[in-house]
Order: sequence, then C-alpha cells, then structure tokens
Amino acid sequence: MRSTLTIILFITILFGGGYFYYIAEAICPAPLPYAIGSIDDSFDLSIDEARLAISEAESVWEDATGQNLFTYDPAAKFTINFVYDERQQLTDAEGNFKERLDHTESVSDGISETYEQLVATYNDLQISYGDNVEKYERNLAAYNTQVQQYNEEGGAPANVYEVLQERKEDLDVEQNELNGLSKQLNTLVEEINAIGEQGNRLIETYNRGVAEYNSSFGDHREFTQGTYSSEGRIDIYAFADDQELRTVLAHELGHALSLDHVANESSIMYFLIGEQDDPLELTQNDIEEFVRVCSNTGVWDTIMQRVFNT
Repeated sequence: MRSTLTIILFITILFGGGYFYYIAEAICPAPLPYAIGSIDDSFDLSIDEARLAISEAESVWEDATGQNLFTYDPAAKFTINFVYDERQQLTDAEGNFKERLDHTESVSDGISETYEQLVATYNDLQISYGDNVEKYERNLAAYNTQVQQYNEEGGAPANVYEVLQERKEDLDVEQNELNGLSKQLNTLVEEINAIGEQGNRLIETYNRGVAEYNSSFGDHREFTQGTYSSEGRIDIYAFADDQELRTVLAHELGHALSLDHVANESSIMYFLIGEQDDPLELTQNDIEEFVRVCSNTGVWDTIMQRVFNT
C-alpha cells in the first residue's frame, strides 16, 4: 500500500527567501539599550514572549563575544516593534496550509499502516486456511475410503460404525472451522479493498493540496521580514515560527550594531534567511564582521580565540 501513496515533497522555501533590510550606522553602539515598542495584536505574541525571543537573539551575540551588547530598558528610545501586514498574512496562510497537508499526510500514513496490517493478517490467515484445507481433505479422503470399503463388505460392525460416526462429526467440525476461516478471509478482503479506496481518495486529496500549495506558495519569493532604522527602531514584519523570529531578530540586532551583510549563507548576517543553523550560532564571517565594526569595544583577539580556538 505504501508504494501507492504518492508523496510529493514540499518546496521548502517557507519564507526562506525573505529579505533582511537595514540602514547602517557609522559606529558600533554597544551596549545598546532597547525597549519593546508596539506589538500588533494580530501576531498573538505577548510582551513576555517577545522579550524572551529578543533575549535569546541577543544572547547569540553576547554569548559568542563575551560582551554586554544589548540592555533591556523600558524607558529606552530605541524600540523593537512588531508590525503586522500582508507579509505575515502570507506567512500565516502558508503555515496553515502546510499544517493541513501535514495532517492529511499523517492520516494517509495511518491508513497505509492499517492497510499493511490487514494485508499481513490476511496473508497469515490464508496460509492457515490453506494448511487446514489440505488437512481436512486428507482426513475426508481417508474417511471416504474406509466407508467405501465397509460398504463393499456389506456394512461396518457396530463398534466400527460408532468410530466412523465420531470421525464424521470431527470432519463436520473441521468443515465448519474452514467455513469460518473462509468468511474471515472474505471479510478481510472487503476491509482491505475499502481502506485501499479510502487511502487512494486521501492520496488524491493530498496531491491536489500539494499542487495548490506549490501554485500558491511554491514560487521563490523574497520580501523584507525585518528592518533596522538608524532613527532608533527595529520593525519585525514576518516570521514562520520561533526559530525564524530569533533569526530575524538576531540579524536586525546585528545591523543595530552597524554590522553589514556577509557572504556566507549560513551566517546570521547573510541577507537571506533559510540556511542558518538551529540553534543559532555565529559563523566566523559574523565574528569577523563584528570585529571589523566593533573593534573599539573590547579585546577582539581574545574573542576570536574563545570562539574559534585560534
């Protein structure tokens, strides 16, 4: 059954082409005090959840460098804001669609497992039925041969007749058991066919959903997920999950330190999201950019030795 389940892999762009955007400052403003500004209710994100995500994002920089780079201060003029618009609407729509597809795939997998179990049960029962049929036919042939011999001799003695009757009753029991097994086999065939049809219908539904998903979300899209402005704010526009939120925040916090983009796709400061590690870690390119811009804020040879053991 599993071989008939046509699984089409999703194009895992899931906003992986989201642009990061920033406006660079001239110097490295560390430590940078920040406050949480506005959070659009449509994000379903509490202040505590936002603070935790920001704290985790800033820790990516601070743990690697050993520096106090950011400080939460409710009175700070620099704010981090969550602005809901069509970008998050599209992100939510894609996430919900994918959840439905994942649920359908999970149900399909469950049906496939049930189908395989039923087929295995049928095969075992078929073997048992075949063995019992052979046994019954041997016993029946032996019984008929003996009866025929006694009939040709004019009939069986009374004591032998009783034995033959007992054997006949045993044969009747065997035949009834065979009939029962035959009914079980027929019932299993009906169940297998029914669940097979159900699985095939579900596969068709799933594949239509995948086609619709790819049509709606499969094209490579690039858009701004967050911005940093030297006027004193970070705006977050879209994120698919907690990990992506931390990545966008860590990237924009890097810009808040005046860091530029780097060429390594797995770096936090790469201009696109999608290839960064989980959990987030600074790459050597991130550190080198940090050292280049913020070399006046600490002993960077020590940092490089600590991070890269060089």
